[in-house]
Amino acid sequence: MAALTNTTLFTNQAAALLDGSERPTRSPASLTGGTLKCLLATFTTTSTNATGDTFSLCYLPKGAIVSRGDSYVSCVDPGTTLTLDIGTSANADVYADGIVLSDGKTVTFGSTLAGTEADLAFVATTDNTPVIVTLASAGTVTGGNVLYFTIAYWDFN
Repeated sequence: MAALTNTTLFTNQAAALLDGSERPTRSPASLTGGTLKCLLATFTTTSTNATGDTFSLCYLPKGAIVSRGDSYVSCVDPGTTLTLDIGTSANADVYADGIVLSDGKTVTFGSTLAGTEADLAFVATTDNTPVIVTLASAGTVTGGNVLYFTIAYWDFN
């Protein structure tokens, strides 16, 4: 018979059930008891947008962990090359690296990340953190295109 290995989450939940205590603590350290929330934001392009431009999209609360697979950006065809990185001032592409919107579509943050430990690890914010979008590449941007962002994150507060 194959050996059974428990995750930290399972171990914490089992301990709470066995000793009759409340559910395991709500904290990013245990990754239990959080609430999935979404922030909705839009950005309207201008004809002056160019490669390397950045804009602040929103704030994430302290302790938030972005759910990359549930977060996405959508737009109609921008009529040019348009590639985005989404992250923080400390790490410009921690949430999404190279989202290609050149044809207009919906792209999840997680679809652009490599399958490395650094890309897949849960990253909790240490303070109220601005989310910054960088135009990683942009041709001649058509003004007036609206980019629709949905950022799903786990809140442990």
